[in-house]
Amino acid sequence: MRLLLSARQHGWHPAAWRVAEGPVFATSALLDLARRAEQAGFDAVLFGQPALPDAAPCDGREERLHLDALPLMGAAIATTARIGLGGHWPFDVAEPFHVARVLATLDHLSGGRAAWITGMSGADMLRRRYPYLPPLDDDAAARRAAELVEVAASLWDSWEDRGFVADQASGLFADPARVHPILHEGPFFAVRGPLNVPRPVQGRPVIIHHDRGPGPLRRAIAPLADVILADCPTQADARALQDSLAAARHGGAPLLVISVMPVLAHSDADAARRAQALDALAPCRTPRFVGTPDGFAAVLSRWHDAGACDGFDLRPAAVPQDLDLICERVLPMLGRAPFPPAAHPGATLRDRLGLQRPASKFATA
Repeated sequence: MRLLLSARQHGWHPAAWRVAEGPVFATSALLDLARRAEQAGFDAVLFGQPALPDAAPCDGREERLHLDALPLMGAAIATTARIGLGGHWPFDVAEPFHVARVLATLDHLSGGRAAWITGMSGADMLRRRYPYLPPLDDDAAARRAAELVEVAASLWDSWEDRGFVADQASGLFADPARVHPILHEGPFFAVRGPLNVPRPVQGRPVIIHHDRGPGPLRRAIAPLADVILADCPTQADARALQDSLAAARHGGAPLLVISVMPVLAHSDADAARRAQALDALAPCRTPRFVGTPDGFAAVLSRWHDAGACDGFDLRPAAVPQDLDLICERVLPMLGRAPFPPAAHPGATLRDRLGLQRPASKFATA
């Protein structure tokens, strides 16, 4: 079972900030959370994840102040050693050379622990923040997203694994025969390449797509992603999505990871009271689990054992209460321990998730 933790300083319930202890805005909190997730045995911590789909419109009451995911990843590299680190970088505000260069750099700095969380910012946000960008309909936005991923992958591949030589005796820094221009010209991007950073440790950083439901974007990205994050309220929904992903991709579907927000306590009654108290401060329509750590671990195990998914993206309703119970009670019941054997030094995020390291498509025989 793959286990990811989506990081948010106070938690994922919209009222979490109102019951938080200590400073309401602490820049070190997310780094502390990443260290805690590593010690508990999570496979990866994800930064910058957008709110769940039914988040209320901004009325000044919801926590909307979030640090940028990519600098957070860089800072977390220095404070962790084994856990994977993912950052959200939306398709509609990204350029392929910039994405490829930044993610390759983070993958080298982390020793192969970087992941790119993809998705869309949405038309409303683009109009507010990037009014100069031409609006695209859903089909065109999906085509642009797919082309962006394909160009970034080609740039990561533009250096073969043995392209970086750095032979001081001969004076050969890079082998020109193993570094390739990609010469891409498409509807949305024209990129000559090659990348000016050697090939990432993982070959390509893990691509985690935040799925928002059926439509052109899912059809375009499912064949290109390594992991799909989805909100599926039932096992039947998860199995239907798995079938859809398998049909869209030849040679194996991406991993399916289900996002879930738990509200936990030592008894079902106490958990229900906690949920009611949070809802009284800010309504939350997000599907969630309310109950004990034992009950939560049992539900996750049932879904995984039934083949409904490959793992879970846990989103604690409130930090530290729910995160404490997840780390101290839930993960041990799921067989996780601090620094599990799979997390030996030098293991990449692909190793932890059971994903193959792709070969460069330019590799010579």
